[in-house]
Amino acid sequence: MIIISVANQKGGEGKTTTALNLAHGLALENNKVLLIDVDPQANSSGIFLDVNKLKSSITELFLQKEKIANLIHKTKYTGLELLPSNIALAEVELSSLNVEAPYVLRDALSEIKQSYDFAIIDCPPSLSVFTVNALVASNYVIIPLQAEKFSIDGIKGLQNTIESIKRRINPELQILGALITQLKSNTILTKTILPVIQNYFPVFKTSISTGVSIGESHLSQRTILDYNANGKQAIEYLTFVKEVIDGIKK
Repeated sequence: MIIISVANQKGGEGKTTTALNLAHGLALENNKVLLIDVDPQANSSGIFLDVNKLKSSITELFLQKEKIANLIHKTKYTGLELLPSNIALAEVELSSLNVEAPYVLRDALSEIKQSYDFAIIDCPPSLSVFTVNALVASNYVIIPLQAEKFSIDGIKGLQNTIESIKRRINPELQILGALITQLKSNTILTKTILPVIQNYFPVFKTSISTGVSIGESHLSQRTILDYNANGKQAIEYLTFVKEVIDGIKK
């Protein structure tokens, strides 16, 4: 099983949208995929479930009250399953700060590694114990961000966290690339900031255009690949999925 974290400590950069559509896109390529939500906001979980009615979630995993296999749900998409989150996860943060805390997710995923081709982890917009868990468990990390000034201000902190985890805990962790989202391709700002991003991370050739379809897909509780399969953003995400697969093969 290949494990990929979708991470950025800044909100509004497209993490959940990218995690959802990467997971669905990989499933469309005939892979068995597990989407893991480690964000207490539970936005990716809410596409598939009423998170307010969940009796158990990844919270029970972090509290070590339940095995991971018992927390996984099927989704509406063939080949894609979900390990959901809910707001209760936010209450785990303080109680998780012990010597075993960074390894909970990695150890749990080792129990089901033969069951899936990929696991995609939707991280919270912070460098919390849950993001650390995701990076410790992962082979790769993808960083969605906008080509804007405020989006690059926190890049150094994320880079330092990734390098620290790679040096101290998970030497296999690699940055697969930064994905530019909500792209306004003809602006001077975009052309100025893209080289700055490339100084920190490799950048995917594919980028995701700005537009209303993605927001509409969230309201309809579907991925963009389902909601508007022939639209520009869906085609961009499918191209991105192929670039991810090719990057891993290299």
